[in-house]
Amino acid sequence: MADIYIGLMSGTSADSIDCATLDLSSKDIKVLDCRNFKIPKDLRKDVIQSSQIEKIEKKLVDNLNYRMAEVLVEAVKQTIDELNIEAEDIKAIGSHGQTIKHEPMLEKPYTLQIGDPQKISNDLKIRTVGNFRHDDIKAGGEGAPITPVFHKRVFGEDKKKKVIVNIGGITNITALDHPEIIGFDTGPGNCLMDCWSRENNVGDYDDKGSWASSGIVNQPLLETMMKDDYFLRKYPKSTGPDYFNHKWIKDNISKLANKISPEDVQATLLQITVLSLIESIDLLNLSEETIYLCGGGVHNEFLFNQIAKQSKAKIKTTLDLGINPDYVEAICFAWLAKQRLENINFNLNKITGSKGEVYLGRIYEPSR
Repeated sequence: MADIYIGLMSGTSADSIDCATLDLSSKDIKVLDCRNFKIPKDLRKDVIQSSQIEKIEKKLVDNLNYRMAEVLVEAVKQTIDELNIEAEDIKAIGSHGQTIKHEPMLEKPYTLQIGDPQKISNDLKIRTVGNFRHDDIKAGGEGAPITPVFHKRVFGEDKKKKVIVNIGGITNITALDHPEIIGFDTGPGNCLMDCWSRENNVGDYDDKGSWASSGIVNQPLLETMMKDDYFLRKYPKSTGPDYFNHKWIKDNISKLANKISPEDVQATLLQITVLSLIESIDLLNLSEETIYLCGGGVHNEFLFNQIAKQSKAKIKTTLDLGINPDYVEAICFAWLAKQRLENINFNLNKITGSKGEVYLGRIYEPSR
């Protein structure tokens, strides 16, 4: 009898929802299906605007929470229909939700994901695990990244040294067998490039990095940006597109006397992603290892080539380890849902800085 779990993930780029269906009835992680659903344009626009504003009203959060949950519910319904499985056969849904705010450095740290797990559970009549970061923050951690525990389980069983790098809106790195697992956000992934592409009417993102490749890295701007406190901070550390945003780009440009063309800014933003990643790899003494990339950034050919060109490491994708790079996170949250139902907790001290063992996720039962 199959133990079916569904994982839902919407990354910091807020462009789409990844949905992974798993059979976890044995020790092996058996991926039955992976698919992708576009986020409606109006919702995506509101999500991006909300992540860029400093203070977000509760009324707006409630509205986004409801609308995002509706889209997530629809994604599951479609998946269930097309795979011809019954809702009662699904043990649980693991829904990460859409990150709007991530403020781990405040006096009262918090993180905010929309896509109400209770509504998902009620609408589908399926137990749902959500709010994966909450308990970690309560235990003094940063609440992110939490995927390294899954990377260890799925990529680290052979005990060989390797590096997993997820390039979404933000880039995070997992060093496996270090001798312990280390993970943190290195800095921006696609978020600054996406933001600048939208600002300059290039599109929602820079397709394959072709616009960035038409520009030249502006050295003074690069140096100014790389002086940001975030890059100088020691790990554990995490960040979000509410920090690396449009204002951040404009503030850095304004520090320079000379005007810079938009494509040169884009080339520089891409280099920020490359450089902050490579500096982190070097900091961990992993430049001789193989780096496996996953996340939306693998489709940015220019970015991929620049990482390969500027790093001493061998660059591959997680496809070489048997998992589609587009769905690593969705698969992770299906797996984490099972861990939560089985009351398995994790020590994330070296990843998020939390104290003791924490549960990842809260369980939401369908209301009767």
